[in-house]
Amino acid sequence: MDTLRKKTVQVSRGFTYTFYVSPALSGKQTIFLLHGWPDHAAMWEDLAVNYLVPAGYGIVAPDCLGYGGSSKPTKPEAYNPVGLTNDFIEILDEERVNEVIICGHDWGAGLAQRFHAFHPKRCSGLITLNVPVSPPPEGPVVLDQLAQMMIKSAGYFTSWYWYLFSDPITGPALLDQHIESLFTALHAEPAAWMETLCAQDGLKKWLEQDKKGTVQAYATDTMREDFIQRMSRDGFTAPLCYYRALVTGIFYEQSKHLPVERYIIRVPYLFVAGMLDVVCWPQGIKTAEELGLTPNLTVEEVDAGHWCMLAQPKKIGEIFLKWLRENY
Repeated sequence: MDTLRKKTVQVSRGFTYTFYVSPALSGKQTIFLLHGWPDHAAMWEDLAVNYLVPAGYGIVAPDCLGYGGSSKPTKPEAYNPVGLTNDFIEILDEERVNEVIICGHDWGAGLAQRFHAFHPKRCSGLITLNVPVSPPPEGPVVLDQLAQMMIKSAGYFTSWYWYLFSDPITGPALLDQHIESLFTALHAEPAAWMETLCAQDGLKKWLEQDKKGTVQAYATDTMREDFIQRMSRDGFTAPLCYYRALVTGIFYEQSKHLPVERYIIRVPYLFVAGMLDVVCWPQGIKTAEELGLTPNLTVEEVDAGHWCMLAQPKKIGEIFLKWLRENY
């Protein structure tokens, strides 16, 4: 992110955010880029520096709360959707940017949808990678019920790892002790996740044995070393609070008050589907379509797993620019 300007701001909740910016040229939109777990703003570097900025688009890319140079509160209450999306508004106000195309990957995708829902007047478009928009929640997430439902309907539970990640003691302790092992599990070939993230206690056992497997080509030694250094410094207690906030009902308690209309994405919406992702099913977008939530939807399929922007950077860059030209 060396070619973007690095800035910090303290929001009204008392947290400090580090973020990276490049102003838009006249008549061009600003893209607000939200990374997911367990990344930081630098994951967007190729897309921003090699595609969006040269085409004149503005960039605002924060280290989300709990990551990188931003504050790392360790209580899940800090990671509530109203607070987080209000933080994003304060970052935009600091930059005097009124309206953005909000874009997110993984947890960032969920936050991007919530930004659109809570602040529709500040959102001129929505992009999510790997994680499609979801319908209004019917209740808080109950892992046992979700697991039974998915096993019955699909044959396996995509999110066994949530049990580990939402455990306030074992989760961060085990991840902190086996950072390189986690890196190789996360960036293995997509099908390998069936034995780790998508298997009961699969990732837990992998980490307990400190296994280290083969990774995909994009996961370079430099990326591995940077990840180990960053997470050894920062730890996993704060990042895992997103999962704890979800399973303890914090997200639901705020989202349930939104009118159903806020879940309809009337602005242009691009969903980038990682067709090999066994956790975030690309076909999930069909539920939103069938419910009439995505009247301005564009779906682009990519032959990649969960980190499609890393595995297929040229393809992703071209998809973004094509969609932006066609819609703005």
